[in-house]
Amino acid sequence: MDTTDTRSTPGKAGEAMTFGEKLAALMAERGIGLRQLARLVPCDHGHLSKLRSGDKTPSAKLADRLDELLCADGALAGLRPSAPTHRTLHNGPLFDREGLVLLAPPTERGRLADADYVQTLREDNQRLISMDSLHGGNDVLPLSLRIFRSAHAKLAAGSHERTVQRDLEAAAGETAEIASWIAYDADKQEIARQIIHEALFLSRLAGDRSMEQFELSHLALLALHERRSREALRICEAVQDDPRMPPRVGALFDLRRARALAQMNDCAAAFRALEQAAATIGESITERDPSWTWWLDDAELAWHRGMLHIELDEWGRAVDCMAASARTRTNARRLASTRTRARYNDLAHLLEALVHVQQWNAAESVIADVLDQAAEVGSARTAKLLRGVVAQVARDRAPSTVADASEDLRQLLAVVDPA
Repeated sequence: MDTTDTRSTPGKAGEAMTFGEKLAALMAERGIGLRQLARLVPCDHGHLSKLRSGDKTPSAKLADRLDELLCADGALAGLRPSAPTHRTLHNGPLFDREGLVLLAPPTERGRLADADYVQTLREDNQRLISMDSLHGGNDVLPLSLRIFRSAHAKLAAGSHERTVQRDLEAAAGETAEIASWIAYDADKQEIARQIIHEALFLSRLAGDRSMEQFELSHLALLALHERRSREALRICEAVQDDPRMPPRVGALFDLRRARALAQMNDCAAAFRALEQAAATIGESITERDPSWTWWLDDAELAWHRGMLHIELDEWGRAVDCMAASARTRTNARRLASTRTRARYNDLAHLLEALVHVQQWNAAESVIADVLDQAAEVGSARTAKLLRGVVAQVARDRAPSTVADASEDLRQLLAVVDPA
């Protein structure tokens, strides 16, 4: 009677092959290269290389997928070690510097993710967008991270039905993108950068090119916020080489590119890029444009134009642009829009510009509007800007009525949005 375990193939010196050795042998036997196999999985070819060399241990899900693609009939999957031989980031929670949990360890406990779970996750994504639009990122951030952690842990453990894997990866990638934006608004820039990279990885696994483009535009935004203008410009130029780029997606990258150029003091090129974006956004939305481009409108264009003037130290021109943006969003709000947080940000930038040109009467009026908004919206990013404006008012020895209103704003921010 043959008692040989068919899953243990002889390796070097008569020993059983490791998973990596068996993977290498099967790839050679089937005549399939590393990059080709990675595209079929799909996964990163660098990760696959580390599995082949034995530097990484595959998840059960990935081992089964490779076994299936290489027609190994269980011989490859059966060689997967029962426990990792090395410590990875996801063996335990990943924390940020303030102790906020970003990623949870994989878990196979709880509900198995199915089509209903994925649909609920997508609905949660829409709720997160609505809450951020109304209330700002401060209080919504922990909830967005919790929702992402849950979906990420199920993917990491393979705790989902195989038929929904791609959909779950796509939905979780979208959740991560939203969480990264909310972290940006809450002025948690380190968290925003970490999570946007998770989003990019998941969307790429899912083959969701549209969301991947959105996430790259967000990565460019984070670079601009930190004045890493050349990094932002490289991202935009690399993505815009794609001839299949939908028009309004291209317009978004034109806006990012315009601001990067303004930070680099290339005024003419910055405004050429802006006008190119404006021409596209002014046209009707095409069937090729993804649904997430809905927010590219006249108010957003006015804000970006104002930001270009601010980057170029043209504060007088910035006043008109920021006023137009706030006015447009005010009118939209009366038509049942929920973009309260965006209008709050508009008013903060408008106030900053007015203080720079010392238009004190207008500044006093805007402070009154900002006071109303500050009690409603928790956006640490905007609050940080406003604290700088309050300090500028004090330095410029503004008229007493403006100084008093500015002090009221400082005290309110100390209560509702402490630094």
